[in-house]
Amino acid sequence: MARDKLAAKLILNLSGETKGFVLWNGTETYYEKLRSAYKDILKDKKSDYLYFGFFTLCAATLEYSINFVLTDYCLKHYGHESYKSYAEEFINMSFKKKLLMTPSIISNGELKFNEVSEPYKTLCELITLRNRILHNKEFLKTFDAPPLTLDSNDENFEFQILIEPNYIDTLDKNLCIKFGKALGDFKELIMDPAIDNDLTENKILQKI
Repeated sequence: MARDKLAAKLILNLSGETKGFVLWNGTETYYEKLRSAYKDILKDKKSDYLYFGFFTLCAATLEYSINFVLTDYCLKHYGHESYKSYAEEFINMSFKKKLLMTPSIISNGELKFNEVSEPYKTLCELITLRNRILHNKEFLKTFDAPPLTLDSNDENFEFQILIEPNYIDTLDKNLCIKFGKALGDFKELIMDPAIDNDLTENKILQKI
């Protein structure tokens, strides 16, 4: 039977105060949309933006999931009055560093990524490609041209300019499926167990 997913955490003060606190878990909405796009890719649905849309959703889902488990950890350990300053320090790390550090943080230094595991390497690849696509820049590039002189009688010049492929053009069905499976592993083996206080060594996590 499928495990119920945490929708929110409520903090109520039973000493008479009327103010309560809630931490919403919006990650399930991201994963629902990710599953829908994943099914379209498996069905070879034709679209000139499906791969890019799925890829960016993968990156957004991963970062939001990491941010949520880090915030949830800080709330558990530092309480609702002090958690935010700790959570912000963790969340503001670079994306790749945040991914690397998350298992160690939420396991209190007991677990870390198995850095040779395929899901971890794929998530790192996702982050690298995300940065290249979403923060792409163009500058002048050099190329080899034939020597030109003012007294040349030849008006025709032939030479080649090699164009480097755009990073966005590297997205295809197989790459999207690989990213989708890695996100599934992150959810199943890190995020859900962390929320349930059941994080253990597995195929992508190892003891420190």
